[in-house]
Amino acid sequence: MKASITRRQFLGSTGVGLVALGYGAGAAVASDEAPTPTRGGVLTIGQDENPIGLDPHKTAAFSTGNIVEHVYTCLLRWDATASRVEPDLAVAWENPDPQTFVFHLRDGVKFHDGNALTSDDVKFTFQRLVDPATRSPWVSIFSVVSAIDTPDPRTVVFRLAHPFSPFLNYLATIKYTAIVSREDVMRRGDLVQGGVGTGPFMLEDFQPNSLVRLKRNPSYYEPGLPYLDGLDFRIIPDEGSRMAALRAGSAQLTWFSRPDSAAQLRDVTDIVAPEPESYSRLLLLEFDQRRPPFNDVRVRRAFSMALNRELIVKVVWRGRAGLSAALPPIQAPFAVPSGEVPGLPYAKEDVAAAKALMAEAGHAAGFDTVFAVSPANYGDVQIAQIMQQMVGRIGIRIKILQKEWSNLVTDFQSTESPISMAGLVWGPDPDTNISIRLDSHSTVNPGKTADPVLDDLLAKARRSGDEAERTKLYREVQQRIADMAYVITPCAAAIRWEMWSTKLQGYRAVPSAQRVYLRQAWLK
Repeated sequence: MKASITRRQFLGSTGVGLVALGYGAGAAVASDEAPTPTRGGVLTIGQDENPIGLDPHKTAAFSTGNIVEHVYTCLLRWDATASRVEPDLAVAWENPDPQTFVFHLRDGVKFHDGNALTSDDVKFTFQRLVDPATRSPWVSIFSVVSAIDTPDPRTVVFRLAHPFSPFLNYLATIKYTAIVSREDVMRRGDLVQGGVGTGPFMLEDFQPNSLVRLKRNPSYYEPGLPYLDGLDFRIIPDEGSRMAALRAGSAQLTWFSRPDSAAQLRDVTDIVAPEPESYSRLLLLEFDQRRPPFNDVRVRRAFSMALNRELIVKVVWRGRAGLSAALPPIQAPFAVPSGEVPGLPYAKEDVAAAKALMAEAGHAAGFDTVFAVSPANYGDVQIAQIMQQMVGRIGIRIKILQKEWSNLVTDFQSTESPISMAGLVWGPDPDTNISIRLDSHSTVNPGKTADPVLDDLLAKARRSGDEAERTKLYREVQQRIADMAYVITPCAAAIRWEMWSTKLQGYRAVPSAQRVYLRQAWLK
């Protein structure tokens, strides 16, 4: 039966709409009543990080997502209010039963090389995502797909092994399900240096550590869009240099990771500077649980109790961050509210109790260990240094190992160091980051957590279609993670402080820092 459950009904039953995540009213726009859009012009963007390749299926890196979200599109997408998903490459879909989804593709869509999009490309995309040779971080997410049928070039049928509440959310998020061309991948071998998509812009030039240039896709399927002739992403790692470029007009859009940088531009008349409305970047520290000393829960608990999380928020973020459990505050109602985090097991500072646990674990004299972190993002190294001092009080002697961002990502995901820490950005569902990082079946699982109790809770939450039940289960998940101290989450903060010139019109910023609305923006 067609449209057996509307998307709004689906979101209402699962509780994964972005309004619940803080993405509703209040998204910043350039002006209350924007003038008539005009065609032309190239927007220059001050990009803070070099992308770790341009293959949308091979990396979870935020810096890659910033680029590929303009080149590729998905079966679905988030609507303008960011409260529900709507058609994109698929113009309609049916959900005849909880484990079957039928999608009907938009007619006449072409990849950037002129080849037509077909259902075979969609099937190939998902086969590629779960192929071990791709080494996608999303393998465990899409292992739920048991079969994909393509009865004709414009119809795709997904059959799931079991009900999976986040499924449609993932299909609307480019980071997870960018549709690629089968022929293009077969020809290139991979898409690290770029590929053809169906998005509003197409790759023109990629000079690592310097420039990514995209040009307008004249065959884009949304009539009249995009208005801009192109996007120039100029790689400018230095925050002060990005600030100077925005002031001088050599860049019309950029963002900052430091709250003090953002404050300096808050009152500049020709710069739009919205304040982030939510904390969506979760800082996550993981332990290598496979070997001593962090295979001992007493050591992990001691580490947790040695920390003063409130002090970290005050010193590093000047109060512009929040305490967080394993889900960031933006993912209400599923996340434990910031004010309730100190009540979680071992989340409140207690140095005496931490020392007692260390002695009980046979480490009264302490031990030496290594903590890997990257200076690429504001605050991460400083937080590592503060934690170094805090846990030093209980005998944990840390050597901080600073790594270039791409190397830190490899370390974090491959569990190379005893301790490593990285920021996790917004996911389209509470299941996203928590299962990828902590489910024993995950192909990432950086700490190599193996907990049947946690696995069972996560599985139940993924399969439930009831918001109240999912909320209860995810609260239990966070309680379990805190009790076993599998990870440490010092705080959550804004991903970036995004700012742009008043010359950029029709643009909106969202807490996820996705810039997909550049397809509707123009320069005056």
